[in-house]
Amino acid sequence: MKRILFLITSILLSSVPTLAQERVIDATDSIPVSAASIFDFDGNVVGYTLTDGTFSDIPETAYPVTIRCLGYEPLVINQPKNAVWLMQQSFYDMPELVVVPVERNVMKQIFYIRKYLSLCSTADTITFFVEQMAYRFIPAAKDTKTGVSKSMHVSNHRCYSLYNIDDVDSVEYDEDSKSIFAVSIFDLDDEEIQAPKSFHTEPSGYYEKKGKSGASIIQKQSSGVFTSTEDALARKKSHSISPWPLKLLGLTMKVNQLYISQAFPANEAGTYSAKDLMEATFVMEAEGRGKLIRKAMNSDTPVTIRAMTEFYVVDHEFLSQEEAKEESNKKDTKLEFAIPSSVPPLSKATLRIVEQVKNGENLIRK
Repeated sequence: MKRILFLITSILLSSVPTLAQERVIDATDSIPVSAASIFDFDGNVVGYTLTDGTFSDIPETAYPVTIRCLGYEPLVINQPKNAVWLMQQSFYDMPELVVVPVERNVMKQIFYIRKYLSLCSTADTITFFVEQMAYRFIPAAKDTKTGVSKSMHVSNHRCYSLYNIDDVDSVEYDEDSKSIFAVSIFDLDDEEIQAPKSFHTEPSGYYEKKGKSGASIIQKQSSGVFTSTEDALARKKSHSISPWPLKLLGLTMKVNQLYISQAFPANEAGTYSAKDLMEATFVMEAEGRGKLIRKAMNSDTPVTIRAMTEFYVVDHEFLSQEEAKEESNKKDTKLEFAIPSSVPPLSKATLRIVEQVKNGENLIRK
């Protein structure tokens, strides 16, 4: 009887497809690349790398996949191989800062922003790619105030959507400034970040702070750039949160992944503030359990929500508090899109969505 049970178990296990475990590391110093977003062939966000740089929950049908991470060139993996993959460092070139004039102690920081959002049910997927120009006002020197809100102001917006409903593809384009995607739901933190003392004297370094469910902070210094990645859920034993305000709105959501990464030019003092920022990313994965979310996807089961936002500082100017208030009150300010040549290129899948819109292919007419 035991032999029969063993034989049946072996047959069942051999019939279940296994998912390859891949590992991504820095090509320069072999440090694991964590909190990197993984995009499938259609441009959907399908996963993230863990603290040790591994990922293993991507089905073979999703390949080729593209991996994007702060401070690295995008990496394309054509098929799973249970291998170690190298990502090449490539930091964005930000405009050079100048000495802060005493009478102009408010910095207007201008951003080019890319947002990727995927909603996946058991049958259908919706993918959004959003480009924005935005700005914020921050203190240009320590112990100064702006006199205005430090929240991000979106001043130009365009949204490309790909719908795969009942195996039929369609695309949509929206540049309405009142669209929900034109709103900045995540603002960058303006608190100072302190690097480990060892970073002050060494050109490269790695530091990790443990949380209750993994590394809560990972800091790296290499090639003249300091990066800090915070796992906002590592303080939770369950590594998840369910914001109660969303429950009241019928948008119950269990957030399982939440990373914020920022990059700065390395300095000898080892102190980094908002005005020094080069680029940043925000990464999230959640399980949408609320009725409204499931209804929107026509699903009886929870909807997987994955998002990535990339922020690139493209320009800045120094203002007095009075000038900042005047600028802040200009509601119709619209910045022209300025996409620096040094930002990482879009994936082929995202470019296909953009081209379909431009060519009017499968376009939903409003």
